[in-house]
Amino acid sequence: MKFASTKLIIILTIVTSGALFGLDFWKNPQLWHAKPELAAPGQGQRLTLWMNHLCCTACLDNVRQALAGMEALDMANAVTPQLMTQEQANQMKKPLPDYGNKIEVPIKDIQKLDFVAVDRALRDHGMVAGRMELSGVEHFSLEAKLDHFCCGMCERATTDKFDFMKAKGASGNFKWLDSVNVDHESKTIIAYARYLQPGKTLDVGEFITGLNDIGFAPHSVLVVLGDKMHHVHPAATAPEEPAGEHPHESDQH
Repeated sequence: MKFASTKLIIILTIVTSGALFGLDFWKNPQLWHAKPELAAPGQGQRLTLWMNHLCCTACLDNVRQALAGMEALDMANAVTPQLMTQEQANQMKKPLPDYGNKIEVPIKDIQKLDFVAVDRALRDHGMVAGRMELSGVEHFSLEAKLDHFCCGMCERATTDKFDFMKAKGASGNFKWLDSVNVDHESKTIIAYARYLQPGKTLDVGEFITGLNDIGFAPHSVLVVLGDKMHHVHPAATAPEEPAGEHPHESDQH
C-alpha cells in the first residue's frame, strides 16, 4: 500500500480549505459581513431603534439626519453598528438574509421625548422603526394625545379593545401593560407600564400600533415618570342606587 506524501497532503489540505471557505462565502455572505454586537446599554435612559432595513452606511446616514434635530436624544453618542459602505453594498452579488440592525441612543431629556415625532421624522426620511424600545426607566406611563376622540363611544371602544389586546398578552403582545385610563374629554389615553427591570426594554411602537389598530393616530406619545397612580374612570364613581325598596311618595290622607 502506498501512502500520500507529505507534500501531497499539504496541497490537498490547502485546496480543500480554500474550496470550503469559498463555498461558505457564497452560501453565507452574512457571516462575512457580520454585525458586531452593540455595546451593553448603560445605566442611563436609552432609546433603542430596531430598523428592519439598515443595510449600509447610507441607511444609517438617513437615520442620523432624521433624528439630528431632536433635543431629547443624544445622537452624538449613539451606539451604531459597523455596516458596509454604500459602495460595498452595490457590489454585493448575493442578497443578505437579514437587512435589520439596531441603534442605541442615549436620552438627554425624557420629558421631551415624543415617540410619534421620532416615528414621523424617520418616515419623512424614508425609514421606519420596526421597534422603539425604551430602557432605563423603572416606573412610568405612556400618555397618548389624540386629535380625534369625540365621544363616549370612542372611549368605551378603546377600553374594550385594550382589554382584548391585554388578554392576548400571553401570546407575546402587551406583556408590559398593567392598565389603561381613557378620557375622551381630554382626548387622552394613558397606558400604565409594569415595573421595568434594569436591562429590560419596552417597545413603545407596540402601543402606537395598538392605537392604530383601534383606529386612532395619536399626535404625541410622551413618557410620564413616577409610580402608577390609580385612576378611576368617572363612570365607575357614579353612585349606585341603594338596595331595597324605592322611596315612596308621602302618604295621602
